[in-house]
Amino acid sequence: MDRKYEVHVLSSLLGEPEIALINKHFHIHTRLIDIPFPAENRLITFLRKMQKAIFFYYFHIETYKIKSLEGSGILSFVTSRILLILNVLNLNKPFLILARKLIINFSRHSPVLKRLHSFQFCGIISSSPLDIVENRIVNFLSKDKIPCVGMIISWDNLTSKGIINANHNCILVWNRFMADEYRKFYSIFGRNGSEVCITGIPRFDIYFRKSADAYAETDFRRKYSIKPSDKIILFATSSCKLFPHQIAVTKDLIAYTHEHKNMVLIIRCHPADHFYLYDPFLHEENLRIWFPDDPVTSVKSKSTARMPDLNFLDSLAEMIRHCDVCINVASTMRLDAAACNKHIISIAYDGTNPLPYSKSVRRLYDFSHQIPLNRLNIDNRVTNKEELFSALNTVLSEKPECDHLSKIEPFLFHREPQSVHAAMSAIEKCLG
Repeated sequence: MDRKYEVHVLSSLLGEPEIALINKHFHIHTRLIDIPFPAENRLITFLRKMQKAIFFYYFHIETYKIKSLEGSGILSFVTSRILLILNVLNLNKPFLILARKLIINFSRHSPVLKRLHSFQFCGIISSSPLDIVENRIVNFLSKDKIPCVGMIISWDNLTSKGIINANHNCILVWNRFMADEYRKFYSIFGRNGSEVCITGIPRFDIYFRKSADAYAETDFRRKYSIKPSDKIILFATSSCKLFPHQIAVTKDLIAYTHEHKNMVLIIRCHPADHFYLYDPFLHEENLRIWFPDDPVTSVKSKSTARMPDLNFLDSLAEMIRHCDVCINVASTMRLDAAACNKHIISIAYDGTNPLPYSKSVRRLYDFSHQIPLNRLNIDNRVTNKEELFSALNTVLSEKPECDHLSKIEPFLFHREPQSVHAAMSAIEKCLG
């Protein structure tokens, strides 16, 4: 994009130092627009909360039902009664249509954003179109008839984050599943002019590129001090908010490396993991811990406030390619590992003390975006330590054949490194 357009960045998370790092790393020249973002008024906040609850109820989205179990009993009861009454009166759909129109119209006006008119943009790319801040910017600039592209960048966005309260000329999605979801959810709002473009998964291009380096595995093992004969277990952790007891799984995996020779465990920490929890394990000889902001410094210096390492995708691809088994926690990393034809183990237990369903990791596999992945049977879901050890023994000792790539083909859309090109072509077509 930088070669063809003058790219300006609006962000509430990135500042000048981060933009400078991004420009240097990717050899580009983007510019930060430094303006304050308008605060959301109470009316829009209220409308969005009601809209989100009614939207999930109207479309019977399992994710919301499961998440609502975590809330207070009284609030859940009151909300369910209100939703039931609206449903009986056939008011759910009219409310969704009215609320979206009101939110779009109210958010078109902002004195703070008036400076944007002077840039005379030829197009807008919204990287998180379910975010109300980005919606406000799109709605404000829509008065200038500027074409806009919305990128649905994660598998769960359409079923977990509410409604897109802005009209885009083009919506980019990964595959037909997401395209069908979008059309199903947004057809009730009539013809808003949004073209749905299926691009594939841009970050997956890295898995389908032919590696020219014959010494890639040797270099990887040298970097992490792993002997040529060692088996590699990769454990990708989850957000502590979703899975607060995952350190118990780490302990189980460390115990497994104690019982079996020539095993190395790599823990790849989620950006929202609690890094300090790994302090007691730093002395473990067969353990390597990777942190998203700086993979080589001390655990105690870690902070999720920093921008993640810009080689994030490269290191992920490297780990998946060279591991013998990939362990995840209800993550779309199941797709990543399957794209590399790796054995996959999915954690579905809470450690030594089972939790009620509303708090257990088991609930995560029932989220709406996970259900199609569950049906593929590409992973071994384990419900206790014994099952985990048995699954590891099977894949590390017996070495069963693994051909997951063909199973996930409908989710990928491309089996060649073409998704980034497809996304760029769709953006250029929309922007003109």
